[in-house]
Amino acid sequence: MKNSNVGIIGLSLVLMSTPALAQQGEPAAGAPTAADIPPVDVIQVQPKAAPKAQPKAAAKKQAPQQTVSPEPVPYQPEVVDAPVGHIDPATGRQISNAPTLNPIDPASGILPADLLDYIGAASRVTSAQIDEQRPKDNHEILARVPGVMVVNDDGMSRHSNIGVRGSPVRRSRKVLILEDGQSINFSSYLDPSTHYTPPTDRVEAVEVVRGYNIPFAPLTNHGIINFQNLSPFGPEETVISASIGTTDGVKRDWNNTRHVHTRQHAGNVGAVFSYSGSEAGGAWDNEVLRYNDFYGALGWKGINQDLTVSGVYFRQRDNYDEDNFEGDDSLGISAEQQFFNNGRWKSGNPLIADGLTDLNTYNADYFRLQVAHNWYVDSNTTVSTRIYGSDHERNRFSVRDPAPNFHMRGRNRKYTIYGADSRVEFANLPLFGDRTQDVQAGISYEHHSFRNCTSFGKLNEVLDSGNTGNCFAEDGVNGYVDDGALEKFETGAFTAFLQSSMHLTKTFSVTPGVRFVSYDVKRNGVYAGPNPIHVGDVPYPADTEAGELVGKEESSFNHVLPGVALSWRGIYNTNVYGSYHRGFTPSVARGEFFPLPEEVGDNFQVGVRTTAFKGLTLDLAYFFSRIDDYQIKEAFTAPSGANIFGTVDQAEINGFEIYSRLDSQPYIGGRLNFFGEATYTFADSVITESNVPAEVGKYLPEVPRHFANLTLGVEQRGLWDASVSWTYRGDFYTDTINTPYGGDDEGGQGLVPDVWLLSARANYTVPGTNTTLFVSGQNLTNEFYIADRADGMKPGIGRTLWAGFKQKF
Repeated sequence: MKNSNVGIIGLSLVLMSTPALAQQGEPAAGAPTAADIPPVDVIQVQPKAAPKAQPKAAAKKQAPQQTVSPEPVPYQPEVVDAPVGHIDPATGRQISNAPTLNPIDPASGILPADLLDYIGAASRVTSAQIDEQRPKDNHEILARVPGVMVVNDDGMSRHSNIGVRGSPVRRSRKVLILEDGQSINFSSYLDPSTHYTPPTDRVEAVEVVRGYNIPFAPLTNHGIINFQNLSPFGPEETVISASIGTTDGVKRDWNNTRHVHTRQHAGNVGAVFSYSGSEAGGAWDNEVLRYNDFYGALGWKGINQDLTVSGVYFRQRDNYDEDNFEGDDSLGISAEQQFFNNGRWKSGNPLIADGLTDLNTYNADYFRLQVAHNWYVDSNTTVSTRIYGSDHERNRFSVRDPAPNFHMRGRNRKYTIYGADSRVEFANLPLFGDRTQDVQAGISYEHHSFRNCTSFGKLNEVLDSGNTGNCFAEDGVNGYVDDGALEKFETGAFTAFLQSSMHLTKTFSVTPGVRFVSYDVKRNGVYAGPNPIHVGDVPYPADTEAGELVGKEESSFNHVLPGVALSWRGIYNTNVYGSYHRGFTPSVARGEFFPLPEEVGDNFQVGVRTTAFKGLTLDLAYFFSRIDDYQIKEAFTAPSGANIFGTVDQAEINGFEIYSRLDSQPYIGGRLNFFGEATYTFADSVITESNVPAEVGKYLPEVPRHFANLTLGVEQRGLWDASVSWTYRGDFYTDTINTPYGGDDEGGQGLVPDVWLLSARANYTVPGTNTTLFVSGQNLTNEFYIADRADGMKPGIGRTLWAGFKQKF
């Protein structure tokens, strides 16, 4: 299984895809140009300390090429002479004066406007590209980004599976996932699993940073993904969209999505409100994914400062569980035989929970709030401060040991986070001679708390979002047949960073940096019955009462994480970059053992991106990571239902990533543009040191070696487009000894075979209107394949078709 798919590499170098990833600062297709922006009325006076910009006369608008209504112009707050370079006129977002560095306000984005000067590997998928791609979910957006691998195991990718540069895809545990710069991992320091990402309909852009990332922590060995919500300072508009669809092999006859948002302005105040919702079938016949999402933001812009307050409430109610086909040793039936003999049949199937899986659900309520303030001291100095908090309660219920009567177990978790972050940027500081440097520094503090309850119901008692069970259930007492358990964790994390981008020549810069991290993890066990499990090595006192905090443990972690990045732009429209940084990934605190050592890694990359050739965009990078104390999650759970986490002494990841796009219009002109896009990622992720000899030399679990996304399409910009994509997800193992296919022993673990999936989409804008009609389809050949083998074998999503509309006012 270690042979490379050379054919995949070859295809990736030849073929290409739908609308290009933004690799440079050129406006996206359909974006308003400077000629569309009206003049701004002067209503305030700029302080003398800030340099005045000369007002510009309004440019004459060009006649539209297509018979469609013009796009709304970007919002321009009624202020003038704000320090030059801080506001992106197309979006109203704060940007950095240091083009090679990350902006210091993550709430406005984590990447500079022009990626061609950036010091590391990065990609941005813009709003226009998302509209043309018409993705079903966020996984489909990310499939086109180099270095990223995704695995779908539910209908709308609500239960996130994202890997970056050799990190395991399962629940995105080793990737820092952000929403407007704020982490949406459950708890990045205690339990970084991710089940929530924002609904695709309200995502304006997706930013991906790979490699060097001194300004962020934790989870910094692989990469960062930032979802940008609708900005209150974008175009004034009201948008309604909806779609209906169907998924093969499930009971849900019709899927649906609905979305509405409005963005309005009054003077220098902007506001946006959004609602999104969906019901969609999943991988199993009885699986249904449901959510209702509310988002709002209020922004104010002054002469030399701005303030934005944003918030989210997300409600998720899924018929979903993680009990899958595991085989039956007593009958001599393998997991593979069960899987392919039964297909998507789960509802009433006696092989899984005696046919009672219709009672299994996943329920979540997520609240998030952020206040972001930027102070533009002068044209070169900016101070950015954020305060933020979130509360995420997720409860999953499943039937256990049902015969002759059933009882249910709850895996109930609640995460509460609050924090503050302040950063400062000094651009264009003198270095020597006429050379300059850009300096950034920042500090932050976060407090995380995590309540982990294993609850049980009585015989024949149904657990759901309104009845979450008893964490203190005692086997044989009051009708309970199992012992509940409860544990609590908390941490306080302080971090600080400093970096300077030194422009040694007009085309060459060196950026050294360092981040300091210090945090403590505290764990408390809570008594839960006459025979509780131990918390680590600490036994419960004999006189402990139910609910009393006992077994307290604490551990401290301190890190100094250096890094350096090089960037050279000595060739026309070409950037060569390289970097080293030390990263770390906190251990998942829950599990049978505590504490686990952290992952600490040395990470290298070298790459090149270019738009020097007419109509062609290329982005290539090689990466290498050596990570000590690499944490592994087993593909099965303990008898108590707890996940099992362990470590291997060392892992190494060697790989490369390719992105390319070719457009015909620069060569042949005309109204039509034929395009191709190719993304390919190779990650050779191997266990190099372990105290279990059988693991050495084996592949890391849950890491596909190959991932490719290849697209061909045609468009008449502003009117219609159509494209087709082939996505390849390579095979991977779910265990550390790499059990071969058909050789499973426990929990159906082992090899997950590779698969090619076909998708397509088309958009049509009705002439003379702001109405867009669209159709899309995923897994068009209706492949029946294994998506994952966590707690047994689970299929991927069947053929799914969608049709809908989007109306702008």
